[in-house]
Amino acid sequence: MKIEKIKSILELNGPRLAYQSLDGMNWKQITFNDIKTNIDHINSYLIKKDLINKNVLSISSNCIESYILESLLIKLGSKLNFADQTTLLDVQFNMEFDILIVDSLEDILDNHIIKNIIQDKLVISITNFKKSKEINDLYISLQNIYKIGLLSRKDSKEREEELRINFVDKFSIIESNKHKVYSLKDIENFIKKNESHFNSINENEFSTSLYLKKDLFSKALNLFFLKYKNKFTNNTSIKNLLMNINEIMPINLIIDSDSLREIIKLCYVNKVKFPDLTGSKVKRIITYKMPLDENLEILKNEKIDLVNLEN
Repeated sequence: MKIEKIKSILELNGPRLAYQSLDGMNWKQITFNDIKTNIDHINSYLIKKDLINKNVLSISSNCIESYILESLLIKLGSKLNFADQTTLLDVQFNMEFDILIVDSLEDILDNHIIKNIIQDKLVISITNFKKSKEINDLYISLQNIYKIGLLSRKDSKEREEELRINFVDKFSIIESNKHKVYSLKDIENFIKKNESHFNSINENEFSTSLYLKKDLFSKALNLFFLKYKNKFTNNTSIKNLLMNINEIMPINLIIDSDSLREIIKLCYVNKVKFPDLTGSKVKRIITYKMPLDENLEILKNEKIDLVNLEN
């Protein structure tokens, strides 16, 4: 999650296609240069708004946009904490934070626990708001951050030199009433141990991720994609993946163990084969800490290679 490492990868690959994202009904192609430009704009916005040395809670899905935002916040001295919808009660009673990152505004409107914990907090939505205007001064979409950052780049560069940043190299993941603390070095070690699986992916192969859990792999996943030029998409739900799978047609599916288990269950309930739900081109699945006693016969029948990463 070191932004300097990410930027060096982006500079090496310039105009190459990095990933695709669904913008309304259309697929938008994003290059490495586009990501680098977004980094500059986010950085300018964060400095302009004095968002340094903050406590941040991210409950967004593990997409490239949130990954870049989180990495920049770390660079500017913020302490990052990660949780998902199932651990929000733990957050409500055990954590103080200044900034909340969500996938969309609907995550707030549909969840009374989030409503209780965001009073006077800045909320950043990864996706655009459906209305043209922000709801209030404490809610902002990433798209508007890009716009404001573009207009404030010159002033932000001058001010960045004056900042007093208290860099924190640790982050926490909230799981089962516990804060599991990791360091950026833990991510580096995880990448070194597991990067061969992504290095072996052919640059012409397409990959897609459905990674909803918060764990060590979730904080390395998008860097793997960028480092080894794996063209990819991110998905925010099983429904989102299954709806778009025939347009994506990935060869590699990167998925958390819970989501993989749920898709296998759907196959048995609906009496269909695994490729009927995930597309006929999937040849490799990469997951993390899948229990060894799990029934994966449905994958073996389709001769799908399963890579089960460990720490």
